[in-house]
Formats: sequence, structure tokens, C-alpha cells
Amino acid sequence: MRLIFALVFLTILALAPSLRADETPAQAAVQSLHDALLDVMQAADALGFDGRRDYLEPVMSEVFDMPVIARVSVGSHWRKAAAPDKQRLVAMIFRLSVSTYAARFDGFSGESFAILAEEPAPRDTRMVRTEIVKADGDTVRLDYLLHESDNGWRIVDVYLDGVYSELALRRADYASTLKSGGFDALFTQLEKKIEIIEAEER
Repeated sequence: MRLIFALVFLTILALAPSLRADETPAQAAVQSLHDALLDVMQAADALGFDGRRDYLEPVMSEVFDMPVIARVSVGSHWRKAAAPDKQRLVAMIFRLSVSTYAARFDGFSGESFAILAEEPAPRDTRMVRTEIVKADGDTVRLDYLLHESDNGWRIVDVYLDGVYSELALRRADYASTLKSGGFDALFTQLEKKIEIIEAEER
């Protein structure tokens, strides 16, 4: 299995397109994610769920700002949390995110990704507007909100159909759990979400 994964990994690296010279840093971060998603879609069966997750993990670590995503996801509870709880939350949200993407992008039917535009957004952020183009020509909008961190431009939110914020959905989902049971309850909730995804994909 390791040999198969290594061969697939090297193959998709060789086929991965290089970044265009006219891309902005924010667009380059989004393009890196799209390239990785297309890779795992095209090699979905050979990689399996674990292989897709392993392939996406370093890319998503590079292009997403998980500490910011974790902090905003729990709102004012972040300030009250102990350092170990903050570190655990970042790690668990990252695991959940990678598992979700590995499960969601599990096959290829001729799709492609296209960057449409980049626009300024509030608080010195940038919105990179993109779409998934299906083989029949139908499209799905995916917009990415990025901010400039010490490590470059990083994604902090994703909008489905240009409207539905993943970060807002997380915050709404976690709020009642935090209010009733604190971080221990939230960790249990996140672990169950990860276990459900893994059970369905294996």
C-alpha cells in the first residue's frame, strides 16, 4: 500500500501544473489548494480515503490559517481558554477540515477549477472568487477569504455559492456546545464528527 501511495504521489506531483506568473500571492494560495484537490480527485480510487487525507494534510496546513479559524470559530470563549485547550482545538479543527475535504473530493468526473477574480475585503483581507466547472458546464461557486499572516497569505474562510460561510456555520454549530459544556464538550463533538467521516469512508 505504501509503495502504491508513493507511486501515485510522485505521479500527481509530476503532473501538477506550475503557478502562473500573473497570479497574486492570495491567488497562488488558492491555486495550491485547487491543484491538490484536483490531484486527489483524479487519483481518488488509488489513494483511498487515508491516502487523500495524507496528501491534503501538508497542503492545507500551508494554505489555511487554522489558529485564526479556531479562534473565530469559538468567539469570546477563546480568551478564556487555557493554552493547551487552544492548541488542542486548532489541531482538532485541522483534522476535521482535512478529513472533510478528503471525503468530499472523492472522485473525478471531468471537473476543473477556475479563479474568476480577486477583490479587496474588510480589514485588509482579500476575497478570491472561484468556481468548480463540471463536465456538463454547470458551475459551483467557491469564494475564499484570505488575510496576510507572518507566513504569507492564508485562507480563513470559504463561501459556498458565494453566500454560505463555513466559518459562520462552525461558529453557530459550536456555540451551544460551548455554552452548555465548555471545551471538553466541544472536543467530544469534534471527535465524533471525525469518527463519523472516517467510518463512512472506510
